[in-house]
Amino acid sequence: MPREVIKIMVSSTVYGFEKDLRVLCATIESYKSAQYEYKVLNSHIGTVYVAPGVSNTEACLRAVDECHFFLGIILPRYGSGITHQEFARAIEQDKPRGFLSHFSVRYARELLAQYMYTDIKGRVRNPDFEFKKTPVFEDSRIIDMYNEAIQDGKPMDQRRWAHEFGHFDGDEMQFIKTEFEDINRLKGDLDELARLKALQP
Repeated sequence: MPREVIKIMVSSTVYGFEKDLRVLCATIESYKSAQYEYKVLNSHIGTVYVAPGVSNTEACLRAVDECHFFLGIILPRYGSGITHQEFARAIEQDKPRGFLSHFSVRYARELLAQYMYTDIKGRVRNPDFEFKKTPVFEDSRIIDMYNEAIQDGKPMDQRRWAHEFGHFDGDEMQFIKTEFEDINRLKGDLDELARLKALQP
Protein backbone atom coordinates (compact mmCIF):
# COMPACT_ATOMS: atom_id res chain seq x y z
CA MET A 1 0.00 0.00 0.00
CA PRO A 2 1.48 3.41 -0.96
CA ARG A 3 2.48 5.76 1.82
CA GLU A 4 0.64 9.04 2.38
CA VAL A 5 2.86 11.97 1.38
CA ILE A 6 3.53 14.89 3.71
CA LYS A 7 4.85 17.86 1.73
CA ILE A 8 7.54 19.96 3.39
CA MET A 9 8.44 23.28 1.77
CA VAL A 10 12.08 24.17 2.44
CA SER A 11 12.47 27.88 1.75
CA SER A 12 15.95 29.38 1.69
CA THR A 13 18.31 31.52 -0.29
CA VAL A 14 20.84 29.26 -1.94
CA TYR A 15 24.20 30.97 -2.54
CA GLY A 16 26.87 29.55 -0.22
CA PHE A 17 24.43 26.99 1.24
CA GLU A 18 23.99 24.69 -1.78
CA LYS A 19 25.56 21.54 -0.33
CA ASP A 20 23.97 21.96 3.09
CA LEU A 21 20.58 22.51 1.47
CA ARG A 22 20.86 19.31 -0.56
CA VAL A 23 21.88 17.31 2.51
CA LEU A 24 19.10 18.84 4.61
CA CYS A 25 16.43 18.08 2.00
CA ALA A 26 17.70 14.52 1.47
CA THR A 27 17.73 13.94 5.23
CA ILE A 28 14.11 15.02 5.58
CA GLU A 29 13.07 12.75 2.72
CA SER A 30 14.95 9.81 4.29
CA TYR A 31 12.53 9.73 7.24
CA LYS A 32 9.61 7.38 6.59
CA SER A 33 7.19 5.12 8.40
CA ALA A 34 4.94 2.30 7.22
CA GLN A 35 2.19 4.88 6.60
CA TYR A 36 3.88 8.17 5.73
CA GLU A 37 6.76 9.69 3.78
CA TYR A 38 8.00 13.21 3.13
CA LYS A 39 8.30 15.00 -0.17
CA VAL A 40 10.42 18.14 0.00
CA LEU A 41 9.41 21.11 -2.14
CA ASN A 42 12.51 23.20 -2.85
CA SER A 43 13.43 25.13 -5.97
CA HIS A 44 17.18 24.47 -5.67
CA ILE A 45 16.77 20.69 -5.79
CA GLY A 46 14.21 20.96 -8.60
CA THR A 47 11.09 19.77 -6.76
CA VAL A 48 8.99 22.93 -7.22
CA TYR A 49 6.76 22.52 -10.25
CA VAL A 50 6.90 25.50 -12.63
CA ALA A 51 3.81 25.32 -14.83
CA PRO A 52 4.12 26.68 -18.38
CA GLY A 53 3.57 30.43 -18.40
CA VAL A 54 4.07 30.76 -14.62
CA SER A 55 6.91 32.86 -13.19
CA ASN A 56 9.49 31.39 -10.83
CA THR A 57 8.09 33.56 -8.03
CA GLU A 58 4.52 32.37 -8.60
CA ALA A 59 5.67 28.74 -8.78
CA CYS A 60 7.41 29.10 -5.42
CA LEU A 61 4.36 30.76 -3.86
CA ARG A 62 2.18 27.93 -5.17
CA ALA A 63 4.55 25.47 -3.48
CA VAL A 64 3.95 27.32 -0.20
CA ASP A 65 0.20 26.92 -0.78
CA GLU A 66 0.67 23.21 -1.50
CA CYS A 67 2.85 22.27 1.48
CA HIS A 68 1.69 20.75 4.75
CA PHE A 69 4.62 22.22 6.73
CA PHE A 70 6.84 25.20 5.91
CA LEU A 71 10.51 25.23 6.94
CA GLY A 72 12.12 28.65 6.49
CA ILE A 73 15.90 29.05 6.62
CA ILE A 74 17.25 32.54 7.28
CA LEU A 75 20.78 33.09 5.97
CA PRO A 76 22.95 36.23 5.77
CA ARG A 77 22.17 36.41 2.03
CA TYR A 78 18.92 38.01 0.84
CA GLY A 79 18.97 36.84 -2.77
CA SER A 80 16.22 37.81 -5.19
CA GLY A 81 13.56 38.38 -2.54
CA ILE A 82 11.55 35.26 -3.48
CA THR A 83 12.43 33.61 -0.15
CA HIS A 84 11.08 36.65 1.70
CA GLN A 85 7.84 36.40 -0.30
CA GLU A 86 7.60 32.69 0.55
CA PHE A 87 7.99 33.50 4.26
CA ALA A 88 5.30 36.19 4.03
CA ARG A 89 2.90 33.80 2.26
CA ALA A 90 3.42 31.04 4.85
CA ILE A 91 2.88 33.49 7.72
CA GLU A 92 -0.17 35.07 6.05
CA GLN A 93 -1.72 31.61 5.61
CA ASP A 94 -0.67 30.61 9.15
CA LYS A 95 0.95 27.48 7.76
CA PRO A 96 2.38 25.03 10.27
CA ARG A 97 5.97 26.17 10.23
CA GLY A 98 9.41 26.22 11.76
CA PHE A 99 12.51 28.33 11.17
CA LEU A 100 16.26 27.93 11.20
CA SER A 101 18.38 31.06 11.41
CA HIS A 102 22.11 31.44 10.87
CA PHE A 103 23.67 32.84 14.06
CA SER A 104 25.00 35.90 12.20
CA VAL A 105 21.43 37.09 11.56
CA ARG A 106 20.69 37.47 15.28
CA TYR A 107 24.05 39.17 15.83
CA ALA A 108 23.39 41.63 13.00
CA ARG A 109 19.87 42.22 14.34
CA GLU A 110 21.21 43.15 17.77
CA LEU A 111 24.11 45.20 16.42
CA LEU A 112 22.06 47.18 13.87
CA ALA A 113 18.97 47.76 16.04
CA GLN A 114 20.37 51.03 17.42
CA TYR A 115 20.63 52.38 13.86
CA MET A 116 17.65 50.71 12.17
CA TYR A 117 15.01 51.90 14.61
CA THR A 118 14.11 55.19 16.25
CA ASP A 119 12.25 53.13 18.87
CA ILE A 120 13.99 49.79 19.38
CA LYS A 121 11.26 48.22 21.53
CA GLY A 122 8.49 49.26 19.14
CA ARG A 123 10.64 48.47 16.07
CA VAL A 124 9.85 51.87 14.56
CA ARG A 125 12.01 52.07 11.45
CA ASN A 126 14.49 54.93 11.19
CA PRO A 127 13.76 56.58 7.80
CA ASP A 128 17.39 57.71 7.54
CA PHE A 129 18.82 54.22 7.98
CA GLU A 130 20.69 52.86 4.97
CA PHE A 131 22.52 49.57 4.87
CA LYS A 132 25.32 48.95 2.41
CA LYS A 133 25.82 45.35 1.31
CA THR A 134 28.86 43.63 2.83
CA PRO A 135 30.51 40.27 2.09
CA VAL A 136 29.23 38.87 5.41
CA PHE A 137 25.71 40.33 5.55
CA GLU A 138 23.88 41.26 2.40
CA ASP A 139 20.74 43.24 3.22
CA SER A 140 18.88 44.64 6.24
CA ARG A 141 15.68 43.01 4.93
CA ILE A 142 17.13 39.75 6.28
CA ILE A 143 16.45 41.20 9.74
CA ASP A 144 12.88 41.95 8.64
CA MET A 145 12.54 38.29 7.61
CA TYR A 146 13.81 37.21 11.02
CA ASN A 147 11.42 39.55 12.85
CA GLU A 148 8.49 38.35 10.75
CA ALA A 149 9.46 34.70 11.30
CA ILE A 150 9.58 35.01 15.08
CA GLN A 151 6.49 37.26 15.10
CA ASP A 152 8.45 40.02 16.82
CA GLY A 153 6.20 42.55 18.54
CA LYS A 154 3.40 40.07 19.20
CA PRO A 155 2.55 38.84 22.72
CA MET A 156 4.94 36.17 23.97
CA ASP A 157 2.37 33.38 23.62
CA GLN A 158 2.12 34.12 19.88
CA ARG A 159 5.83 34.37 19.09
CA ARG A 160 7.80 31.74 17.21
CA TRP A 161 11.24 30.37 17.66
CA ALA A 162 13.99 30.48 15.04
CA HIS A 163 16.49 27.77 15.89
CA GLU A 164 20.00 29.17 15.56
CA PHE A 165 22.66 27.29 13.62
CA GLY A 166 26.06 27.87 12.03
CA HIS A 167 28.24 27.78 15.13
CA PHE A 168 29.76 24.55 13.88
CA ASP A 169 29.44 22.47 10.74
CA GLY A 170 26.12 20.66 10.43
CA ASP A 171 24.57 21.87 13.70
CA GLU A 172 21.26 22.52 11.93
CA MET A 173 20.82 18.77 11.48
CA GLN A 174 19.85 18.14 15.12
CA PHE A 175 16.88 20.46 14.62
CA ILE A 176 15.95 18.60 11.42
CA LYS A 177 16.14 15.25 13.21
CA THR A 178 14.04 16.47 16.14
CA GLU A 179 11.35 18.00 13.93
CA PHE A 180 11.08 15.38 11.20
CA GLU A 181 12.47 11.98 12.24
CA ASP A 182 9.28 10.88 14.03
CA ILE A 183 7.01 11.28 11.02
CA ASN A 184 4.01 9.72 12.81
CA ARG A 185 4.26 12.31 15.59
CA LEU A 186 4.45 15.21 13.11
CA LYS A 187 1.50 13.83 11.12
CA GLY A 188 -0.53 13.55 14.33
CA ASP A 189 0.37 17.11 15.32
CA LEU A 190 -0.55 18.43 11.85
CA ASP A 191 -3.90 16.60 11.98
CA GLU A 192 -4.64 17.97 15.46
CA LEU A 193 -3.73 21.50 14.37
CA ALA A 194 -6.04 21.20 11.35
CA ARG A 195 -8.85 19.94 13.61
CA LEU A 196 -8.43 22.90 15.98
CA LYS A 197 -8.35 25.41 13.11
CA ALA A 198 -11.57 23.91 11.71
CA LEU A 199 -13.30 24.64 15.04
CA GLN A 200 -12.39 28.33 14.93
CA PRO A 201 -15.15 30.74 13.83
